[in-house]
Amino acid sequence: MATMSTTITASGSFTLTDSNGTVIFTYSPSFTTTSNTAGAVISTGEILTNGTSDTTINLARHNKDRIFTFVKNVDTDYPVAVKPDGDVIANLKPGECFFSPVDIDGAGDSSANLDLAATTAAQKVQYLLCDGLDN
Repeated sequence: MATMSTTITASGSFTLTDSNGTVIFTYSPSFTTTSNTAGAVISTGEILTNGTSDTTINLARHNKDRIFTFVKNVDTDYPVAVKPDGDVIANLKPGECFFSPVDIDGAGDSSANLDLAATTAAQKVQYLLCDGLDN
C-alpha cells in the first residue's frame, strides 16, 4: 500500500517604506505544513456567501488547532468578512485575499466552522484550507 505525502509551504515578504525611501517595517512570514497523513486534510472550493446571515464552511474533517487559511473575495462589488469562531479577523474588499494560520476553536467551545459574511448580495469566495500541527 502506498502512502501519499503532501507538504504545503506559503511565504511572502512585506515592506513598508515611507516617502523618503526609509524602510519603516519589514516582515517575511513562512509557513510549512507537516506531511499529509490520515489525520491531516487539505480542502479547496468556491462558495457564495449569503447576504443576510453567515455562510459556513464546515471544517469537521479539519484540525481545529491550526488551519492555514487562504480566502479570496473574487466578486467585484461588495466586501466579505472572514469570521472563524464568530470573530471578524478580515474584511476583504473585492479582489482582496487573506492568508493566515487560524485557530478555529480559539474560544474552546467546540466551534468547527469558518464563517463568511457578505454585507448585501451573495459574494463569490474562493478558499484553500490546509491542516497545520495539532496542539
